[in-house]
Order: sequence, then C-alpha cells, then structure tokens
Amino acid sequence: MSAAETPSLQRAQAIRAAAAALVDAVAERAARTPREAAEAAFYPGHPLGSVEAIEAEIIRRRAAEGGEQQVAA
Repeated sequence: MSAAETPSLQRAQAIRAAAAALVDAVAERAARTPREAAEAAFYPGHPLGSVEAIEAEIIRRRAAEGGEQQVAA
C-alpha cells in the first residue's frame, strides 16, 4: 500500500462510491412508473394484497413527497 492509499483515504473512496451507487439506485427507482414499481414490488402474500393496491400506495407516497419538497423549496 502506498502512502497515498491510507486506510482513511480508502474508506473515504468507498463511502463516495457507495453514495454514488445509492444515488443511481434512487434515480432508477424514481424513473419507474408507479405500475412498474408496483409490479416489481409485488409478491404473493404482500400485505397490500395486489399490484393495484401497491400502485395506489406508490402514487399516494409520491404525491406526499412532492408536497413536502414544495414546502421545503
């Protein structure tokens, strides 16, 4: 390991890489339509019971998030 590759530098690089991956995943998830997201989230026995119910919940949450963002702006 060179002097430039100290454990703290490696840790900082790993944290930046993880943060970038998280930002990418969030952006990809947000780009899905509510229906696509609901279909991806559904599994037999899901507490909401159906793709349609999950889709409605996604729409409700996105609307609530949009309202919070407008208030924060």
